[in-house]
Amino acid sequence: MATERQMELFASAASTSAVPPLAVEPAATGRDDILVEMVKLKLSQQGDEDGSSSMAIFRVPAHVRDANKELYEPRLVSIGPYYRGREALRTMEQHKWRYLRELLDAHPKVSLADCARAVRKKEVQARRCYSDKHVNCNNAGSGGNDIHDGQQSRPTDFAEMLLLDGCFILQFFRKLHRNEADKLYDVGWGLGLLHSDLLLLENQIPFFVLEDLFELFFVPEAEKFHIFSLILPRLGLGDSTFFSQQQLTDEQVADRRPIDHLLHLFHVAFVPTVEHMVSAQDSQPRLFLQFVAQVREQCIRLKKNAVAVFRNSILADNNGAQPAPPPLVVVVVVPSVTMLREAGVRFKEKKSPRHMFDLTFDKGKGVMEIPRIEVEQASKPLLVNLIAFEQTTVDLRLLSSYTALMGFLVKTGKDVEQLQKWGIMDNLLSSDDDAATSFFHHLGDCCCLDYSEHHFTEIFTDLDQYHKAGWNKHKAKFLREYCSSPWAIIAGTAAALLFLFGVFKLAVTINGLVHHGR
Repeated sequence: MATERQMELFASAASTSAVPPLAVEPAATGRDDILVEMVKLKLSQQGDEDGSSSMAIFRVPAHVRDANKELYEPRLVSIGPYYRGREALRTMEQHKWRYLRELLDAHPKVSLADCARAVRKKEVQARRCYSDKHVNCNNAGSGGNDIHDGQQSRPTDFAEMLLLDGCFILQFFRKLHRNEADKLYDVGWGLGLLHSDLLLLENQIPFFVLEDLFELFFVPEAEKFHIFSLILPRLGLGDSTFFSQQQLTDEQVADRRPIDHLLHLFHVAFVPTVEHMVSAQDSQPRLFLQFVAQVREQCIRLKKNAVAVFRNSILADNNGAQPAPPPLVVVVVVPSVTMLREAGVRFKEKKSPRHMFDLTFDKGKGVMEIPRIEVEQASKPLLVNLIAFEQTTVDLRLLSSYTALMGFLVKTGKDVEQLQKWGIMDNLLSSDDDAATSFFHHLGDCCCLDYSEHHFTEIFTDLDQYHKAGWNKHKAKFLREYCSSPWAIIAGTAAALLFLFGVFKLAVTINGLVHHGR
């Protein structure tokens, strides 16, 4: 039996909990009764809200993050609770306090108490946004052990973090907006690292905290321009060939609320949606029709599978037989650039592409057009974190689909060499092999994609069928061997004429012998 002290603790916790106490069941004998009571105690302390629907800031799987920490962990500044207190990032904490003081000095009508009230009002909602519920926001954390199950921190630590980090982000972009000099910018690597750290999946605070602080500080300016106008033009990544221009206006971004965090904001603004790609079409919306066709095929497939399962279940009930197993899904993969070249596929740079995802393949002509891309190490953290973010959403995973396609096309340094030859790729890494193995092969480490149903499924299928067609390989081999240069064409023509002349001479000889025998 449980001790009286344990029963008192359980009764006290149940009376103060947000959920009604569980019904007391007959106690078990031995040690089981203590286990039952302690589990009930922990259950009663969890609260009655379902926090899973509020989660918006997730952690990257540990095995992926540990293999590439430089891609997923901040190197200069911590935002949010996951890396707060890490030893290597503590230098930036003094700059956060400085930015808070500068922001308050620039807006004397706003008091620190006003900021505290705005943050505390959203504290509970902000806590529910994090997938890890055991977050310790104590700034005295040791060496990056940022999450401690059961370790208590000060009640104000989380709210203090939201206040400091939110004001730091606003003041950072405000100073960029006003072209103000800052000590952080004097260091050559400072601005680039700050931009990169602010767009890491695990290094975020909820965007509604930023919006509330923005409205507090920038009234009446908030009536003239939105927070998107302050942040989007100054993310510092518009010069990347992957995101060469902003896809959506501030008004269009505002229409797609709610925004979860800064990385989500970047994804919304720079990664196009199906609707945006349709509106950008000058003529027939081919990509949209392809998407609709894929959805229709998927619905038909699901309907057929449902009918088959229903029929098999009826047969099993009537005859006692086991239902037939569902049909195997054939996963279509894409051959590499080198293999496609051997099958006669020609690669060209896409002229005037609308965005980086504007890839097309003409299976009639065997021509694939790809927008020009620049392979550099600086853009890799952003890409992998955007892909990791796409895994947390149920929307169209366009960047994940693009990564899967390019990962199949580029498998070796020879593939990179071929794409550079046709002006499709600029490799700024140390070697072509490095671009293939360390860049394209690792972009999708955090990607989980249904290869039978995604945005580039039709291109996958067309490339695979074109490569498997024997006639395409023989034709490509003939063109390479006999039509690769003017001299090869002349030699091939001469050989063909000599062959025809030999056949003609043989026919004349046989004809003479036949007439002579008569």
